Amino acid sequence: MITIRRLYLYAVSFVSLLVVLWGVIGLVRSIFAGAEIGGGVSQLAGALSLILVGVPVFLIHWALVQRYALKDVEERSARLRAFFLYGSLLALLVPAVQNLLALLNRAFLSALGQPAFRAMIGGGQSLSDNLVAILLNVAVAVYFYTVLLADWRASPLGEGYPDTRRLYRYLWMLYGLAMVVFGTQQVLGYLLEVWQSTGIGTQLLLANGLALLLVGTPLWVFAWGRIQRSLVEPVEAQSLFRPVVLYVLAFVGMGATLVSAGFVLYGVLRLAFGALDALVLLLGEISAPLSVAVSFGLLWAYYGRILRVEMNALPDEPRRAELKRLYYYILSLAGLVATFIGLQLLLAFLLDVILSQQVVWGAALRRNLAAALSTLVIGLPLWVVAWRPMLREAAAEGEAGDRSRRSMVRKGYLFLVLFAAVLGVMFSAGALLFQLLSAVLGDPPQDLLLASARMLTLVLLFGLVVAYHWQALRGDNRIAERSLARRHAQFPVLVLAPDQGDFARVVVNALERDVAELPVAVHNYNQGAPDETLSAARAVILPSELLARPSEAMRLWLQGFEGPRLVVPTQAMGWHWLFGGGRSFADLARQAARLVRQLAEGEEITQPRGASGWMIVVYILAGLFALEILGLVLSFVASLFFQM
Repeated sequence: MITIRRLYLYAVSFVSLLVVLWGVIGLVRSIFAGAEIGGGVSQLAGALSLILVGVPVFLIHWALVQRYALKDVEERSARLRAFFLYGSLLALLVPAVQNLLALLNRAFLSALGQPAFRAMIGGGQSLSDNLVAILLNVAVAVYFYTVLLADWRASPLGEGYPDTRRLYRYLWMLYGLAMVVFGTQQVLGYLLEVWQSTGIGTQLLLANGLALLLVGTPLWVFAWGRIQRSLVEPVEAQSLFRPVVLYVLAFVGMGATLVSAGFVLYGVLRLAFGALDALVLLLGEISAPLSVAVSFGLLWAYYGRILRVEMNALPDEPRRAELKRLYYYILSLAGLVATFIGLQLLLAFLLDVILSQQVVWGAALRRNLAAALSTLVIGLPLWVVAWRPMLREAAAEGEAGDRSRRSMVRKGYLFLVLFAAVLGVMFSAGALLFQLLSAVLGDPPQDLLLASARMLTLVLLFGLVVAYHWQALRGDNRIAERSLARRHAQFPVLVLAPDQGDFARVVVNALERDVAELPVAVHNYNQGAPDETLSAARAVILPSELLARPSEAMRLWLQGFEGPRLVVPTQAMGWHWLFGGGRSFADLARQAARLVRQLAEGEEITQPRGASGWMIVVYILAGLFALEILGLVLSFVASLFFQM
């Protein structure tokens, strides 16, 4: 009930705040506009209606919000309140930044002698429109910032405020970084094109780029500096959100750089093969992808270096190795896809040359060969450089090799590639059979031999991918089975059980199913402490009821036991355990068996941490925001290429 009430109050407060604010902005703009556009009766009436409706709604709900927050420290520390305050600051300051960007964009266009209406944003606005929006948004933001500071001084409970502040800082950093990257690309595009063409197009590039850099650079520097300085706090340094952002930035930079470099190489090869008539045409075609490659290459180099440094600085070796694997396997996947596409294009070109009845070394064939070679030149080295270290690591004996073969990242990569390749074999083989059956039934496709040969090469390529990765998976399994069996056999486990009940039977069955080679001994703790032979066990599993009422001998023995002690929650008269989550005893026994397997295989046991429902929502929203940025980046890059 409290959560629903809280959600209602903050949602209405947020919406009504924006309604009132933009009503006031519209009113002030109409006053400054006078009798010109924007000063009409309709705009004045619209602004007044928004204000008259929104003000009482906002004041009532915001007063209730503040009254509840000041009376109850838990209400003031609520994650939703932090989300509202930081979200309000975003909703207020982002429009202020956008209006500043529009103002500068028009100013640069005017300085370059271009009409202001061609501005990237705000082409139809005036100076007063932008200034009014900036001043009013900033003024309201100052008020909510003071409320936020007061909440921080009250020392809010829990992780709601730190988590939301972290997300807020990273969003500002990404916002400023996007402007810096695209501003750099626009300026580089101008420098590459200005010597060969003049006019509105090149002037727009310069004006847009300068405006983006002038606004985005200080914003990114400030936000990134705050993030870096906050790493002295353990909660910030250990946050999982930071490596996620670093990975996204590194791979967005890598993807855009490699794709753009591929287009540059494609243009160079077209010139080499005679598909382009002059060097001037080549420079005109590669100016856009080259500017993208340079700007996103800088992004990749900077954040990729930070990611590698922070991965190497992690004190936990298994976690450090797993993060490196994730980095290399993503690179391997990108390189494999590019290599596959390049090989398919090259084979299609060769089939066209060999089997086509009317072979002409014309522009089409030259473009096809240039596309095949440029894709291969980008993809094959990337796949080899990223895949070979992972192959050597998985083939190694010892603990590092075991962890690599057990890695969820490696298994996920292998099964993902197998899944995609098997589907590729299935669909391409189906298409080949369709062509052949159509020919047998009297409706052959045009140029049956060439079409069938192309589809057959696709089947063979997918088949090679399946065969290679299936062999890699089988090799992992063979080495892992030998190594793990040896480890399990050297890890004896002792089960302490009561003389009545099914505790020993259920736990032993779970261990035999999960770790068959594990030496397991059972001791009835009602008969006293285990002897010296049983005390040589590497780990002990016991019911929680033994901890509730231990005998003196068992208490001393447990205190002296140096190995891990895994406690399975069981019922005991008068004792209520706050863990176990209501799970059945069989589930708890299986969990104990999995923990024993981890111990036998040299892994550390970490206490599971519950994830907050609101943090799940926050991370989902952050992921959607990152996906939206990625989509915008890819759309922008694609639009540049299609304009060539």
